[in-house]
Amino acid sequence: MKRLCLSVELGWAVVVLAGLSVPPAAAKDSGKDPPKEQPITWEDHVVPGPAVTLRLKRTAGLCLIYEGTLDRAQQSAASYQEAGTFYLTVACVDQVDNRDQVALRRTYLDRKRTEVLERGRKLERILPNADDPVYLGPNYRFVNGLRCYAYDAQNNMAYQTLQLLALKDGRQLHGSVLSDDKDTIVFLTGEEKFELPRKDVVSLTTIPQPHVCINDTVHYLFPIFSARSVAPGDEWKFRVPIIIPIEQGTPPRVLPTQFTASMIGRLREVRQTAGTQVAVVDYQVRGAFDTAAEEFRGRFPAVFHEANQIAHRMSGTGTVVVDVEKGRILEKSEAFSFTLFGRAVIPQPADKPAKEEENRAEITSRYQIKLLPPGTRLKNGKVIPPYE
Repeated sequence: MKRLCLSVELGWAVVVLAGLSVPPAAAKDSGKDPPKEQPITWEDHVVPGPAVTLRLKRTAGLCLIYEGTLDRAQQSAASYQEAGTFYLTVACVDQVDNRDQVALRRTYLDRKRTEVLERGRKLERILPNADDPVYLGPNYRFVNGLRCYAYDAQNNMAYQTLQLLALKDGRQLHGSVLSDDKDTIVFLTGEEKFELPRKDVVSLTTIPQPHVCINDTVHYLFPIFSARSVAPGDEWKFRVPIIIPIEQGTPPRVLPTQFTASMIGRLREVRQTAGTQVAVVDYQVRGAFDTAAEEFRGRFPAVFHEANQIAHRMSGTGTVVVDVEKGRILEKSEAFSFTLFGRAVIPQPADKPAKEEENRAEITSRYQIKLLPPGTRLKNGKVIPPYE
């Protein structure tokens, strides 16, 4: 029998990239392809032990409740520091096509935010402890009235797909084909419909719809566990499509700044804790986007490159503790950093030369969660029921 999940109130915070009218670009290597990845190094030593298969075992109709902390900061023309504690409810609403339909809710217990505006004025913000679902982007479906994301047992979140139409004039359109015959392709983007002569089309491919990285959403995408059994010291790798959304134009539209984040995981040790086999996994995440890089520049017309440049870089480290037999995350700790840089040429009145503006923001985000045991009394007075 399915049991209704315990309701906990959650919150959603909005990160404002103050002073960033157009996004970021890399500093000294601006205009070049992203540098090659440096070799991975690990801070903690491997403890020899048995091989294990790491899988999450969710039960439809049940949920797990975690207590967590979030500390996020931005350094830019205007800066902020935000910290809070919360409950996180992870509910497996159903299982469809061999994937768990997972709804995430965050209930803030307390939140504080300090902002420093461009002219140095300091503000202390009172943030609401609202009850909101966690939004990770468009790759969801509604199940029993809840916004659910499809995770497999390796904790890999599924994504939908879009079509990418490449044209001979250098344009790349993202959307879907409405009709296709020997002479014409009718293509629908998020903004308009195009009727294109087939002779002008270079290729039509399918690409993933990226997960959205905004506020704390990056903390719900990792880790992803190996497809095979692993022993301490073994490493594995996954690639995840993501986007840091940037809007531009009138009306505003989200620019195609998606890129691939690479996650490398390593099993550090397997130990016995109170008769339970527990695995400790470390992981690192890296990714970069630059409109000037050869890989991405074809997404934008020449007129865009003449006046704009955008670059995003991300890196992160994390550690997760997993109950191997029950297939549950017991603890997780992550730290991510983002560099956002943007250059834009701003037209001026006819008697003045164009003005070039650059904006940069450095964002850090630290996140920790720990599973609360059944029988724990929450601050709203409710008691966590058994997880079995």
